[in-house]
Amino acid sequence: MGTSRNYTELSYVWESWRTRVSRKIRPFYLQYMSLINKHARLNNYTDAGDLMRKKYETDTFEQDMLALYEELDPLYRLVHAYVRKKLRQVYGDQVIPPRGPLPACVLGDMWGRFWTNLYPELVPYPEQPDIDVTQTMQDGGYNVTHMFKLGEEFFTSMGLKPLPETFWNLSMLERPEGRSVQCHATAWDFYDSKDFRIRMCSEVNFENLETVHHELGHIQYFMQYAHLPLTYRDGANDGFHEAIGELMSMSMSTPKHLAEIGLLQEVPESKELSINFLMRTALKSVTTLPFHLVNDLWRWRLFRGEYDTDEANEEFWKLKEQYLGVVAPVSRTKDDLDAVSIFHIATGYDMIRYFTRTVLQFQFFETLCRAANHQGPLHTCDFYGSKEAGDLLARMLSLGSSQPWQDVLQVMTGERRMTARPLLDYFRPLKEWLEEDNARGGDGVGWGDSWKQTPGTSRAPRAATPFSLWAIPLMALMWRP
Repeated sequence: MGTSRNYTELSYVWESWRTRVSRKIRPFYLQYMSLINKHARLNNYTDAGDLMRKKYETDTFEQDMLALYEELDPLYRLVHAYVRKKLRQVYGDQVIPPRGPLPACVLGDMWGRFWTNLYPELVPYPEQPDIDVTQTMQDGGYNVTHMFKLGEEFFTSMGLKPLPETFWNLSMLERPEGRSVQCHATAWDFYDSKDFRIRMCSEVNFENLETVHHELGHIQYFMQYAHLPLTYRDGANDGFHEAIGELMSMSMSTPKHLAEIGLLQEVPESKELSINFLMRTALKSVTTLPFHLVNDLWRWRLFRGEYDTDEANEEFWKLKEQYLGVVAPVSRTKDDLDAVSIFHIATGYDMIRYFTRTVLQFQFFETLCRAANHQGPLHTCDFYGSKEAGDLLARMLSLGSSQPWQDVLQVMTGERRMTARPLLDYFRPLKEWLEEDNARGGDGVGWGDSWKQTPGTSRAPRAATPFSLWAIPLMALMWRP
């Protein structure tokens, strides 16, 4: 799904996965939904969603998330319009119409969650140095240990904690020979204040180097709050935990930092290289925002009984088209339940943590850059080596979940609410470039009845019934990217 550009092949695999997986899960998921709702009501909650959202400690969580997304929606639509224009050059107008939504099978993975694999087709300035430094790593003789040592050094350069010896002795950092293992990268806290591990089948490439930094962010969080009573050894909310991981992988991947550690030749700062970097970063962050919101918005409404079960899949795709501008590549039926084709929904993990993660990571990034006395556009910041940034980060991480997340956020940023402002500031140069690109010959912004000729305009998402969400992790000691 990441490398094929054969539409027939992609749509076949997309459909087959859902036929083999989602249809078989559907009856069990509906039974699970009934049981978890019953459990919630027996404990005096209105439904499972009401139970789930309590960890966010606010009665207006759904409204807050929808309000945040309304601010972010225009940026997403600009990226969507650019991606659509470039993919039409790959697949043609018959597959991707100029003003239409995107088929879900062409977005770079099985679910259209991360669009990073599309970057080779989307790179705005291909003549600029390649910011995917995989070849440089391989030519330089990098191995898996080297990648993790490089990640550890990023944290220790800020005065944060080094990895314990047990990490190196007990983690699974490469695929073992002779046995089948789960390879999905995860960080583990064994709750004895000294045993922290990563399970990952690492390969020497830039994407895995980013993942290494992400997982080590979880490990650093574990180590910083290891002194607390057991019940407080957790993120202030799960968005915090995920934000720390993404924060580190994002900072590590800047051209400035890659040049600092010798993975990118020193090149003069240029608008073109910055736009390439921001585009790649947006494909990993901005494009995930409505994806994660919709997956849980659909669940919240399903738990509330707003959908008849025979209409649940149809309602899922209505939300996907409304918020993402994405449609199923083949016809769907009432026997399908496509939302459960992804691990998190099938096993009861929430996905709103990744929405809040993306908002929080840019809030944290802005704050750490300010602590590091960064001057210039926010996207050029690299707080590597800043003890001031490290001290501020450590103060927040060491609190774990011992205080309400609003209090913890205030310790870090001086603010008590999640805000989209830093994310929008970070991507402002890309937004302006996308508006100019669309004016020079783009397709307009939006899809269907939300299509607009004027660059940068968008229709705000329709308001949802007030609700909130938090999903119950089945394995609290494990963190999944």
